[in-house]
Amino acid sequence: MSTATWLLVYGMLSAYCLAGCLMEHFAVFSGWTAVGSEEFEAVQTAQGRGSGVVYVLPKLALTALVIVLLVVAPDGIPSWALWAGLAALTVAWAVSAFVDVPLQRRLRRTADRRGIERLVRTDWFRVAAMAVHFGFAIVVVGTSI
Repeated sequence: MSTATWLLVYGMLSAYCLAGCLMEHFAVFSGWTAVGSEEFEAVQTAQGRGSGVVYVLPKLALTALVIVLLVVAPDGIPSWALWAGLAALTVAWAVSAFVDVPLQRRLRRTADRRGIERLVRTDWFRVAAMAVHFGFAIVVVGTSI
């Protein structure tokens, strides 16, 4: 695959994953406060499945792509920016695994409004990490073309 193709796929997938992260934060999590306690579990479960397909799977593909790019190391792509982007993705995954998912599991049982507010508040770390990753993706694409 040509360097231009690698860059196109990497740039587009990075932008897509940032958009997915923002959608999940601003539309999904923030919207849970408007859902009644009786239907909360069903809504959260359905939206979680949808977010998994629309956002989590592409983010997994993005993470794998960054690792492949580091291994293949096409000419002209700055590895330092890939490493920095991978570090930001790692932070985003860690926040998801150790903060967001446990909070979401508890919320599924309780539909606690304060818990939703806490999720939205702590999720800013994941959002920031994805924005930082996208910044490094811009550096990779911008310095490589």
